[in-house]
Amino acid sequence: MIDLAPRNPHTLVIATPVIAAAGSLGDVVSVARWLGLAQPAADHGLGAIISATVNLVGRHGHPQLLATPAGALYRHGGASLGVKQVRERLAPRWASYHVPVLVSIAGDDAAAVAAELTDTPGIAGFELALPALSVSEAAQQVAAIRRATLLPLLVRLPGELPDPVAIAQACLAAGADAIALIGGLPACMPQDDGSLVYGRLGGPAIFPVALRLVAAVAAAVDAPVIGMGGVATPEHARAMLNAGACAVALASALVADLRRAQAIAGGL
Repeated sequence: MIDLAPRNPHTLVIATPVIAAAGSLGDVVSVARWLGLAQPAADHGLGAIISATVNLVGRHGHPQLLATPAGALYRHGGASLGVKQVRERLAPRWASYHVPVLVSIAGDDAAAVAAELTDTPGIAGFELALPALSVSEAAQQVAAIRRATLLPLLVRLPGELPDPVAIAQACLAAGADAIALIGGLPACMPQDDGSLVYGRLGGPAIFPVALRLVAAVAAAVDAPVIGMGGVATPEHARAMLNAGACAVALASALVADLRRAQAIAGGL
Protein backbone atom coordinates (compact mmCIF):
# COMPACT_ATOMS: atom_id res chain seq x y z
CA MET A 1 0.00 0.00 0.00
CA ILE A 2 1.22 3.50 -0.91
CA ASP A 3 -0.01 6.69 0.75
CA LEU A 4 -0.10 9.60 -1.69
CA ALA A 5 -1.20 12.11 0.95
CA PRO A 6 0.59 11.16 4.20
CA ARG A 7 0.07 14.58 5.81
CA ASN A 8 -3.60 14.90 4.83
CA PRO A 9 -6.38 13.96 7.27
CA HIS A 10 -8.17 12.37 4.33
CA THR A 11 -6.51 9.16 3.21
CA LEU A 12 -5.35 8.44 -0.33
CA VAL A 13 -3.87 4.97 -0.13
CA ILE A 14 -3.39 3.03 -3.35
CA ALA A 15 -2.93 -0.71 -3.71
CA THR A 16 -0.54 -0.63 -6.68
CA PRO A 17 1.96 2.03 -7.81
CA VAL A 18 0.25 2.45 -11.21
CA ILE A 19 -2.14 5.34 -11.85
CA ALA A 20 -4.26 6.16 -14.88
CA ALA A 21 -3.20 9.69 -15.83
CA ALA A 22 -5.74 12.46 -16.31
CA GLY A 23 -8.06 11.77 -19.21
CA SER A 24 -6.47 8.47 -20.23
CA LEU A 25 -9.71 6.71 -19.25
CA GLY A 26 -12.04 9.59 -20.10
CA ASP A 27 -14.99 9.78 -17.72
CA VAL A 28 -13.93 6.37 -16.27
CA VAL A 29 -17.50 5.03 -16.41
CA SER A 30 -17.18 4.12 -20.08
CA VAL A 31 -14.38 1.60 -19.40
CA ALA A 32 -15.38 0.50 -15.89
CA ARG A 33 -17.04 -2.75 -16.90
CA TRP A 34 -14.20 -3.76 -19.21
CA LEU A 35 -11.64 -3.18 -16.45
CA GLY A 36 -13.83 -4.63 -13.72
CA LEU A 37 -13.54 -1.57 -11.50
CA ALA A 38 -16.61 -2.53 -9.46
CA GLN A 39 -15.20 -5.99 -8.72
CA PRO A 40 -13.11 -6.21 -5.54
CA ALA A 41 -10.64 -8.73 -6.94
CA ALA A 42 -10.30 -7.37 -10.48
CA ASP A 43 -6.81 -7.66 -11.95
CA HIS A 44 -6.64 -4.31 -13.78
CA GLY A 45 -3.40 -3.25 -12.09
CA LEU A 46 -4.56 0.28 -11.28
CA GLY A 47 -4.04 1.90 -7.89
CA ALA A 48 -5.91 5.10 -8.75
CA ILE A 49 -7.58 6.82 -11.69
CA ILE A 50 -7.61 10.50 -12.59
CA SER A 51 -10.61 11.63 -14.61
CA ALA A 52 -10.70 13.85 -17.65
CA THR A 53 -10.57 17.58 -16.89
CA VAL A 54 -13.64 19.00 -15.15
CA ASN A 55 -14.82 22.60 -15.54
CA LEU A 56 -17.78 24.39 -14.00
CA VAL A 57 -19.67 23.91 -17.26
CA GLY A 58 -18.70 21.00 -19.47
CA ARG A 59 -17.47 21.82 -22.95
CA HIS A 60 -17.70 19.95 -26.21
CA GLY A 61 -14.44 19.88 -28.08
CA HIS A 62 -12.44 18.03 -30.67
CA PRO A 63 -9.45 16.39 -28.98
CA GLN A 64 -6.88 14.87 -31.28
CA LEU A 65 -4.24 12.19 -30.77
CA LEU A 66 -1.69 12.28 -33.58
CA ALA A 67 1.07 9.76 -34.17
CA THR A 68 4.52 11.30 -34.59
CA PRO A 69 7.97 9.78 -35.15
CA ALA A 70 8.69 10.49 -31.46
CA GLY A 71 5.43 9.46 -29.81
CA ALA A 72 1.88 10.75 -29.55
CA LEU A 73 0.86 14.40 -29.85
CA TYR A 74 -2.25 15.20 -27.83
CA ARG A 75 -4.35 18.26 -28.58
CA HIS A 76 -6.92 18.96 -25.89
CA GLY A 77 -9.42 20.67 -28.16
CA GLY A 78 -11.26 22.35 -25.28
CA ALA A 79 -13.30 19.30 -24.25
CA SER A 80 -14.12 18.84 -20.57
CA LEU A 81 -16.61 17.28 -18.20
CA GLY A 82 -18.97 19.53 -16.25
CA VAL A 83 -19.56 19.78 -12.49
CA LYS A 84 -23.24 18.84 -12.80
CA GLN A 85 -22.42 15.84 -14.97
CA VAL A 86 -19.84 14.65 -12.46
CA ARG A 87 -21.97 15.19 -9.39
CA GLU A 88 -25.19 13.68 -10.75
CA ARG A 89 -24.08 10.96 -13.16
CA LEU A 90 -20.41 10.05 -12.80
CA ALA A 91 -19.40 10.33 -9.14
CA PRO A 92 -22.19 8.01 -7.92
CA ARG A 93 -20.73 5.35 -10.21
CA TRP A 94 -17.15 6.13 -9.12
CA ALA A 95 -18.22 5.58 -5.51
CA SER A 96 -18.94 1.93 -6.30
CA TYR A 97 -15.46 1.23 -7.70
CA HIS A 98 -12.71 -0.52 -5.75
CA VAL A 99 -10.14 2.03 -6.87
CA PRO A 100 -10.04 5.74 -5.93
CA VAL A 101 -10.98 8.28 -8.60
CA LEU A 102 -9.52 11.79 -8.52
CA VAL A 103 -10.83 14.73 -10.52
CA SER A 104 -8.52 16.61 -12.86
CA ILE A 105 -8.89 20.39 -12.65
CA ALA A 106 -7.17 23.19 -14.54
CA GLY A 107 -7.60 26.78 -15.59
CA ASP A 108 -9.26 29.81 -14.04
CA ASP A 109 -12.20 27.92 -12.54
CA ALA A 110 -10.14 25.14 -10.90
CA ALA A 111 -10.72 26.40 -7.35
CA ALA A 112 -14.44 26.84 -7.97
CA VAL A 113 -14.70 23.29 -9.33
CA ALA A 114 -12.88 21.94 -6.28
CA ALA A 115 -15.21 23.83 -3.97
CA GLU A 116 -18.28 22.51 -5.80
CA LEU A 117 -17.16 18.88 -5.70
CA THR A 118 -15.26 18.61 -2.42
CA ASP A 119 -18.11 16.93 -0.52
CA THR A 120 -19.21 14.67 -3.37
CA PRO A 121 -19.09 10.94 -2.56
CA GLY A 122 -16.98 9.05 -5.07
CA ILE A 123 -14.32 11.74 -5.41
CA ALA A 124 -11.11 10.81 -3.58
CA GLY A 125 -9.21 14.00 -4.36
CA PHE A 126 -8.06 16.36 -7.09
CA GLU A 127 -5.17 16.75 -9.49
CA LEU A 128 -4.34 20.30 -10.50
CA ALA A 129 -2.67 20.55 -13.91
CA LEU A 130 -0.39 23.57 -13.88
CA PRO A 131 0.85 25.32 -17.00
CA ALA A 132 4.33 26.85 -17.16
CA LEU A 133 4.16 29.43 -14.36
CA SER A 134 6.51 31.30 -12.09
CA VAL A 135 7.12 30.06 -8.56
CA SER A 136 4.81 32.66 -7.03
CA GLU A 137 2.04 32.07 -9.58
CA ALA A 138 2.15 28.32 -9.02
CA ALA A 139 1.99 28.77 -5.25
CA GLN A 140 -1.00 31.11 -5.58
CA GLN A 141 -2.93 28.61 -7.70
CA VAL A 142 -2.24 25.74 -5.33
CA ALA A 143 -3.15 27.84 -2.29
CA ALA A 144 -6.48 28.74 -3.92
CA ILE A 145 -7.30 25.06 -4.41
CA ARG A 146 -6.28 24.23 -0.86
CA ARG A 147 -8.63 26.92 0.46
CA ALA A 148 -11.43 25.34 -1.56
CA THR A 149 -10.95 21.73 -0.43
CA LEU A 150 -9.25 19.62 2.21
CA LEU A 151 -9.24 16.53 0.01
CA PRO A 152 -5.90 15.15 -1.22
CA LEU A 153 -4.35 17.36 -3.87
CA LEU A 154 -1.84 16.25 -6.46
CA VAL A 155 -0.15 18.88 -8.62
CA ARG A 156 0.98 17.92 -12.12
CA LEU A 157 3.89 19.91 -13.54
CA PRO A 158 4.65 20.36 -17.25
CA GLY A 159 8.00 19.36 -18.69
CA GLU A 160 9.10 22.79 -19.88
CA LEU A 161 9.58 24.45 -16.48
CA PRO A 162 12.99 26.13 -16.11
CA ASP A 163 13.19 25.16 -12.42
CA PRO A 164 10.81 22.29 -11.59
CA VAL A 165 12.41 21.75 -8.18
CA ALA A 166 11.58 25.29 -7.04
CA ILE A 167 8.04 25.01 -8.41
CA ALA A 168 7.49 21.65 -6.71
CA GLN A 169 8.74 23.00 -3.38
CA ALA A 170 6.47 26.04 -3.68
CA CYS A 171 3.45 23.89 -4.51
CA LEU A 172 4.05 21.65 -1.49
CA ALA A 173 4.50 24.65 0.78
CA ALA A 174 1.20 26.04 -0.51
CA GLY A 175 -0.70 22.88 0.36
CA ALA A 176 -0.14 20.21 -2.30
CA ASP A 177 0.11 16.64 -1.02
CA ALA A 178 2.08 15.17 -3.92
CA ILE A 179 3.78 16.17 -7.16
CA ALA A 180 3.32 14.46 -10.53
CA LEU A 181 5.64 15.12 -13.46
CA ILE A 182 5.93 15.55 -16.34
CA GLY A 183 2.73 16.36 -18.16
CA GLY A 184 4.28 16.14 -21.61
CA LEU A 185 6.29 18.63 -23.65
CA PRO A 186 4.96 21.35 -25.98
CA ALA A 187 5.14 20.29 -29.62
CA CYS A 188 3.40 20.52 -32.98
CA MET A 189 2.87 18.44 -36.11
CA PRO A 190 1.89 19.41 -39.67
CA GLN A 191 -1.39 18.35 -41.22
CA ASP A 192 -1.85 17.41 -44.87
CA ASP A 193 -2.71 21.00 -45.77
CA GLY A 194 0.46 22.30 -44.14
CA SER A 195 -1.23 23.80 -41.09
CA LEU A 196 0.19 22.96 -37.69
CA VAL A 197 -1.52 21.12 -34.86
CA TYR A 198 -0.20 22.27 -31.48
CA GLY A 199 -0.36 20.07 -28.41
CA ARG A 200 1.73 18.12 -25.94
CA LEU A 201 4.08 15.30 -26.82
CA GLY A 202 3.95 12.06 -24.86
CA GLY A 203 5.24 8.55 -25.38
CA PRO A 204 8.58 6.77 -24.84
CA ALA A 205 10.59 9.53 -26.55
CA ILE A 206 10.10 11.85 -23.57
CA PHE A 207 10.86 9.20 -20.94
CA PRO A 208 14.55 10.16 -20.47
CA VAL A 209 13.58 13.81 -19.95
CA ALA A 210 10.85 12.85 -17.49
CA LEU A 211 13.13 10.50 -15.56
CA ARG A 212 15.75 13.21 -15.11
CA LEU A 213 13.20 15.69 -13.76
CA VAL A 214 11.54 13.14 -11.51
CA ALA A 215 14.92 12.23 -10.00
CA ALA A 216 15.73 15.91 -9.38
CA VAL A 217 12.40 16.69 -7.71
CA ALA A 218 12.27 13.48 -5.67
CA ALA A 219 15.72 14.19 -4.25
CA ALA A 220 14.69 17.69 -3.19
CA VAL A 221 11.26 17.24 -1.60
CA ASP A 222 9.89 15.29 1.34
CA ALA A 223 6.58 14.30 -0.25
CA PRO A 224 5.28 11.66 -2.66
CA VAL A 225 6.36 12.08 -6.28
CA ILE A 226 4.52 10.43 -9.16
CA GLY A 227 6.62 9.78 -12.25
CA MET A 228 5.01 10.11 -15.64
CA GLY A 229 5.99 10.87 -19.20
CA GLY A 230 6.60 8.00 -21.59
CA VAL A 231 6.17 5.24 -19.03
CA ALA A 232 5.23 2.21 -21.13
CA THR A 233 6.98 -0.86 -19.67
CA PRO A 234 7.75 -2.41 -16.29
CA GLU A 235 11.37 -1.36 -16.84
CA HIS A 236 10.31 2.27 -17.28
CA ALA A 237 8.22 2.08 -14.12
CA ARG A 238 11.03 0.46 -12.15
CA ALA A 239 13.44 3.19 -13.25
CA MET A 240 11.00 5.86 -12.04
CA LEU A 241 10.64 4.13 -8.67
CA ASN A 242 14.39 3.74 -8.36
CA ALA A 243 14.74 7.47 -9.10
CA GLY A 244 12.59 8.31 -6.09
CA ALA A 245 9.00 8.19 -7.36
CA CYS A 246 6.48 6.32 -5.21
CA ALA A 247 4.15 5.62 -8.14
CA VAL A 248 3.91 6.07 -11.90
CA ALA A 249 1.13 7.43 -14.08
CA LEU A 250 0.28 6.06 -17.52
CA ALA A 251 -1.05 8.28 -20.27
CA SER A 252 -0.46 7.39 -23.94
CA ALA A 253 0.48 3.79 -23.05
CA LEU A 254 -2.92 3.26 -21.42
CA VAL A 255 -4.77 4.97 -24.24
CA ALA A 256 -3.12 2.54 -26.66
CA ASP A 257 -3.75 -0.56 -24.54
CA LEU A 258 -6.08 -0.77 -21.52
CA ARG A 259 -4.17 -3.87 -20.36
CA ARG A 260 -0.91 -1.96 -19.97
CA ALA A 261 -1.49 -1.10 -16.29
CA GLN A 262 -1.95 -4.78 -15.48
CA ALA A 263 1.24 -5.68 -17.34
CA ILE A 264 3.29 -2.98 -15.63
CA ALA A 265 1.94 -3.65 -12.13
CA GLY A 266 2.52 -7.36 -12.64
CA GLY A 267 6.03 -6.72 -13.92
CA LEU A 268 6.91 -4.86 -10.74
